[in-house]
Amino acid sequence: FDLQVHEPEGVLAVARAGAGTNNVPVAKLSRRGVPVFNAPGANANAVKELVMAGMLLATRGILNGLAYVQSLTDIKDAAEMAALLEKEKARFAGGEIKGKTLGIVGLGAIGSMVADMALAMGMKVVGFDPALSIDAAWRLSNAVTRMENLQSLLAHSDYISLHVQAMESTWHLVNENALASVKNGAVL
Repeated sequence: FDLQVHEPEGVLAVARAGAGTNNVPVAKLSRRGVPVFNAPGANANAVKELVMAGMLLATRGILNGLAYVQSLTDIKDAAEMAALLEKEKARFAGGEIKGKTLGIVGLGAIGSMVADMALAMGMKVVGFDPALSIDAAWRLSNAVTRMENLQSLLAHSDYISLHVQAMESTWHLVNENALASVKNGAVL
C-alpha cells in the first residue's frame, strides 16, 4: 500500500516504524487532520541484524558458494559430491570481519546498536554524526572512535554503514566527491 499514491478516506492516523517519515505524505495528511507519527528505534534490532548479514554476505563468499552448489545438478553420488565440495570449498572461504574497521554514519538508536554488534565481533568502529544528541552519546560505546568528517570516516573504513534519515539534507550524502575518499575494496 503506497500512501504517496493513495489517500484512503477514513484514515485516522498514520504510524511509521523508524525515525523518518520521508515515505509518508505528511503535508497532505496534515491538511486532512490526519496525524502522522513515527517510532524511532522501533526496528533498530532488525536493522542491526540485517547490517551484520550484509557484511557477512559481502565478506564470506556465501552467495557464490551457494550458487556453485546449486549448479551441481548432474552429480547424484553423495561421495562424489562430498569430494568435489571438499576440493572446491577454499574458493568460497572469503575473508573475516574481525580486525576490520566499520565506519558508521549516524550514531542514533540503530547506529549505536550496529557499533556494539561490530565491537562484539572484534571489529574496530569509527563513527561520524554531526547531530549526535546527548542521549545518543550516552548509549554509544567509548570504544567507538569519533571521526571529524565524512571523508575521514570513509578513508579509514573497510565497511561503511549509513544510518541517517532520508531527508533533503542527507540526499546525495555519498556522492562522487565522497566516494573518492573510500578505501579501495571497502564495502558500502
